[in-house]
Amino acid sequence: MNKERTFVIPDEICQRAGMSAVWFPSNKLGAHAYRHVTAHSQDKASEFAPCKTLVHHIRFDVMLFHPITRQLINESSGTFLAGQKLVANSGGTDIRGELLKVSRQYRAIVRACLENLQSEASKNDSSSKEICLELAVIFYNIEFMWNLCEVLYVDVIPGDAVLPQLMDWIRLHSVHYERQAQAILNGEYGSSVLDNGAENEPDYWNTVIGLVLQGRLDGARALLKLHSASLSEPFKSVDYIMRTMPFYNVFGGISLTEFNMRWKGWQNEAACKLQAGTFASRKELEFIMKLMVGNAEAFLEVKDQCGTWYQFMASWLLYTEPTVKSFDLSYHAHQCIAKFGGISRLKHSDLILVALMESDLHQVIRLIEQTSENGWFAAHLTDLLHHCGCLKILDNHQSSQTASSAMDLREQLLLDYGTLLMSHRSLWQVGINYLDYCSAEGRARIEALLLTLPLGSETRALKIIQVARERDLHHIVASICKIMGMRSYQQHRLGNALTWALRSQDAGFATYLANKFLELYNQEGKFHSLDLLDNLGSCMLVSDRLTFLGKYCEFHQLYQAGEFRDAAVLLVSLLASRLAPKSFWMTLLTDALPLLESNDIVLTSEDTYELLNAMEELLGEGQNSDIGGTLGSDKLTTIQDQSLDANSLVEEKVKLIRLALARNLARSLNHEGCLMDSAQMNLCLRS
Repeated sequence: MNKERTFVIPDEICQRAGMSAVWFPSNKLGAHAYRHVTAHSQDKASEFAPCKTLVHHIRFDVMLFHPITRQLINESSGTFLAGQKLVANSGGTDIRGELLKVSRQYRAIVRACLENLQSEASKNDSSSKEICLELAVIFYNIEFMWNLCEVLYVDVIPGDAVLPQLMDWIRLHSVHYERQAQAILNGEYGSSVLDNGAENEPDYWNTVIGLVLQGRLDGARALLKLHSASLSEPFKSVDYIMRTMPFYNVFGGISLTEFNMRWKGWQNEAACKLQAGTFASRKELEFIMKLMVGNAEAFLEVKDQCGTWYQFMASWLLYTEPTVKSFDLSYHAHQCIAKFGGISRLKHSDLILVALMESDLHQVIRLIEQTSENGWFAAHLTDLLHHCGCLKILDNHQSSQTASSAMDLREQLLLDYGTLLMSHRSLWQVGINYLDYCSAEGRARIEALLLTLPLGSETRALKIIQVARERDLHHIVASICKIMGMRSYQQHRLGNALTWALRSQDAGFATYLANKFLELYNQEGKFHSLDLLDNLGSCMLVSDRLTFLGKYCEFHQLYQAGEFRDAAVLLVSLLASRLAPKSFWMTLLTDALPLLESNDIVLTSEDTYELLNAMEELLGEGQNSDIGGTLGSDKLTTIQDQSLDANSLVEEKVKLIRLALARNLARSLNHEGCLMDSAQMNLCLRS
């Protein structure tokens, strides 16, 4: 159990006024100064104002966010997705064998993480040695419990004789005696083993007994052959009994009944030799034979050597009931637990093992949730058991008041785990993978959490947008683009802001930015971000004002390229279509001056009339003033609001434009008249 810890928040205002806190998204708490006010409180000015108030974000430490365990998160996410794809493509067929591979992949990932933690902890200069050791203990227990769950519920063999897998489970996680035996066999204790016999080694007999308890009889026989009296009759008899002991294997080619007959015959033979006093001269061998025939008193003597109740249970069953069924494990477990002081002496991990043997998976999951690994174990194991169909028992025995359905249980655990990952700056995308497979609330949770992610750089914002688009969350895309666009606008990066507006197809924001571009053009006589404006393409259709801006830039391109006629047609169409804001009409008319004064007739009489109409409409709206000026804003402003110098400049422009229009009209009418006369003459000649 973790000890309570106190953290001091250095805030004088909180100390004087009081403090309140609210939950922040995921695993944070926002603490701030707060003075409780009720309807009966006196209405007066705060004695703390003015003051600098702060919000303190407090986050509990997340074990999974350790640099080493983050690799576990990423690798297990890939296994999780592979499992979901496997189930989706199964078509209702039995995929228990494939799910067993998924389970073993999870355990391999945990073991790799455990090795990395142990390697890091072994470094003397490691600053996180204590943390790594603590994490190593946690993940060892996770792999240990997962392995038993895999034996009992995932790797189910025909006949339900579970002891062979149980013994493999014990041997995998209890290698002390195997290592000692290997050391003795390799001569690591010196040459005295070969010269004087191995029995003089202090751990010799304990190692032999330990190997016998784990069913490692080949290793025990090898050690007994190192004894100086290994050629004597008692040793030969023990070697024969160990060599001929039958072990059950469902795929061994014999039936359960036949095996029981063979095993009973072997045990009776060993018991007869024991009763005949064959081993009386060797007390150690006699004790080993008592263990192998299932003598209860002998097993009580090695209780401490077994270490744990489950190791004691496996050894007892190996020599008393080798074909035990999984549904009988609960009975034997409680019998062995009683010999180790009762259920009150068990640790948290032991309670999980007992619940597994009792087939109480709801209790298993509840106990796993109480472990300190932040939900990784519970989420992945529950998902695996759900796909194996093992959680259906919950639906059959639950009450509506105490438990939810198996599907709801799985989804809630995945929701909690995915939400936790989304609180991390670089693991949020992994978290979304889990929320995607929560059919009831996953989408809503993604919507809520995506909006709380800190945007930071543009690259990060684009990643969030991509995730939102893949899930058709277009309102989130629009919101993020608006935020990034406003941030760029506040940084005076109009081109970048317009790019964000186009990504979100935000017509209002695009119109606003287009107006800003036009205002800057009026003030400076040049466009900002010209490369972007010149290549708007179909994006300019987002708003009418942006369409005008794009077409106006196209007009300048045509003019600079010397395509004056095309430029003139585009300029007239901008005025005729009324796409241009009134504040920009004078600028357009001013742009027409070089075209009107061109040596070639670029603007026809019809074009000139269109420009004259626009000129008169603009001046007509400002008839209460000297002339109607509307420079610098979308809203019409009067000349009285401008300086006298500005008035004079506008008046001069108006005169020049009128003169140019009149001259071009005369030239164009004369030119068009000549063309008409020439056409009529040609017509007469043909007739």
